[in-house]
Amino acid sequence: MNYYSKIADGYNELHSEEQVKKVKRIIKELNIGRESVLDVGCGTAFYSNLFYNYTGLDSSKGMLRKSKGKIFFGTAEKLPFVDNSFDVVICVTAIHNFNDPKKAIEELKRVGRNKFAISVLKKSRRFKFIRNLIHKNLSVREVEEDKDIIFIQTGKT
Repeated sequence: MNYYSKIADGYNELHSEEQVKKVKRIIKELNIGRESVLDVGCGTAFYSNLFYNYTGLDSSKGMLRKSKGKIFFGTAEKLPFVDNSFDVVICVTAIHNFNDPKKAIEELKRVGRNKFAISVLKKSRRFKFIRNLIHKNLSVREVEEDKDIIFIQTGKT
């Protein structure tokens, strides 16, 4: 994740518009209100203000230094939270960067209670692999977004 630490200063300027659009779509699709939300791979968490009860986690110290709010350092493959800690777990255009996406999905499910959203960059070289993993491990529907597919699950399986 050293790459993201290097680009942290300009990350929001580069990606904020498209990321906010995806997050607003996720909020609408999951009907997120006052629920507790965990954002795995939150980066700078610049959109955290769109949520009532937000927690972010990222493995890039550079990105986290640019963030505000309730943010934790850690990896998606070993989330530092107890089982069923969050009503909603989201992962916005980050899973293709994880070392072990299968383990990450298992962890998302472990800490989440009801609702899940994972967006995957369509042009990622790991897209088909990750799409298959998501479908094997979650009961999702796919929502098309400009550069991503958002996988939405509205209840625990």
